[in-house]
Amino acid sequence: MKRVVVYSLLCLGLVFSSCGKHGGSSLHFDADSARVLIEQAIADSLIPGAVLCVVDEGKIVHLEAYGYRAIVPEHEEMTENTIFDLASVSKPTGAGTAALLLVKEGKLSVDDLVCKYIPNFHPDVTVRHLMTHYSGLPAYFIAAPMEKKFLEAIGDGRLAMDTEQARRDFTIDSIARCKRPTAIDEKYRYSCLNFISLQRVVETIVGTDVNTYLQAKLYDPQGWETMGWLPDKANIERIAPTEWHDDIQLRGDVHDPVARVMMCGISGNAGVFATAEEIGKWAIWYMDQPQEVRESACHAGLWTEEVQLAADTLQTTVESRHTGYTGTNVVVWPEYNRAVVLLAHRVHPHDKGSMYRLRTAIKELVRP
Repeated sequence: MKRVVVYSLLCLGLVFSSCGKHGGSSLHFDADSARVLIEQAIADSLIPGAVLCVVDEGKIVHLEAYGYRAIVPEHEEMTENTIFDLASVSKPTGAGTAALLLVKEGKLSVDDLVCKYIPNFHPDVTVRHLMTHYSGLPAYFIAAPMEKKFLEAIGDGRLAMDTEQARRDFTIDSIARCKRPTAIDEKYRYSCLNFISLQRVVETIVGTDVNTYLQAKLYDPQGWETMGWLPDKANIERIAPTEWHDDIQLRGDVHDPVARVMMCGISGNAGVFATAEEIGKWAIWYMDQPQEVRESACHAGLWTEEVQLAADTLQTTVESRHTGYTGTNVVVWPEYNRAVVLLAHRVHPHDKGSMYRLRTAIKELVRP
């Protein structure tokens, strides 16, 4: 209890102390304070370990590993080149990035109707609705009952066989036919189904799966060697494990159940694996894109909002960010060419950890 109180007070103190000058290369990053915050979170068993990457002026200015990559079945030290399951950070860095590239090339407009690419889809939903979470679609499908329905369809002859493509097609068809809780534009509802649908839009345009497309178009040319879906099991020792599932540790297999069971590892909502350094470089690449491209592509699916810089000013900047269920986080400030990436695996070995206070406090150390 004492540690939690100390940690909370430290977080609060850092939040207030970080409000100051802004603009240009004004970053004065306190690596020692960041280390104290992260190590306290590890000591409080909120996370087993983490890797922090800070970007300023188009360069990585800080990269550091803390704690452990694994604590079960045995302890493994965290390293800067550890590969993480990004969970929902996959949305902007994966399918969202693919959409941005297609918008930039004039092959996609976010005002296109989704049914142009998925013929049986809800006829009023646009790509913009998917990327901004105003489609009215449910937040999620539970994987087990969906798989049961899929296997029943095979059993009664409605589907021919159990293949990866058949599972993905069944999932897309289920989204296309599902009942929507609300109409378009009626309510913001963050939905994994939006980005699974966006994935299919991308794949319809490029004629291959989103992983193959991004590997060839961006990840490999940029030298992001481990970034992508379906990580190379030759790198298994570098991959941070997540949760124990049915007495088997998930390591190199995506944690998200729908992405793992029904989308077979390549899913618009989750499943990208990468190092913190690679996501830092992705942030640099993203901020290098013209502002009009980022805006016309709905910021690649990042959450964007106006943020007040200091309590005694009215000046604001655009903060774009995304978090992931496993414990991942990326925040970018394109106006200042600054970003922070904090990758952790709070779900290891069990889904009990928390990242909220830590990622908030770390962000305040970097915020313009």
